[in-house]
Amino acid sequence: MSNQEVFIPLLKWLIGGSRIGGSYNIYCGSVGTDPEKGCMGQDIRNYRIWIEKLEETEIIKASVYPGLYSYDNCSEDEIVTEIFEMSEDSLPLIKQWVESRI
Repeated sequence: MSNQEVFIPLLKWLIGGSRIGGSYNIYCGSVGTDPEKGCMGQDIRNYRIWIEKLEETEIIKASVYPGLYSYDNCSEDEIVTEIFEMSEDSLPLIKQWVESRI
């Protein structure tokens, strides 16, 4: 995988142990990190994909935010988030959306 490729996890992985009383998994990735030089001095874009449960409905959220910061340390105006339907069919759409924002 190149340092410019967006990877989207399987829906089963995102669901994690939530179906047996555990929690959902959160996937965090980045584009632009150099495998040899790391992230210093690089133009990095991070992304995050996770599931949220709203009442009885589950949704998938995807966010893109600037590099060198964790999601929790970015200001809200630096984070762009989109909501997707909870289905396998959403995964290619999520990948397209993340790639278009990076």
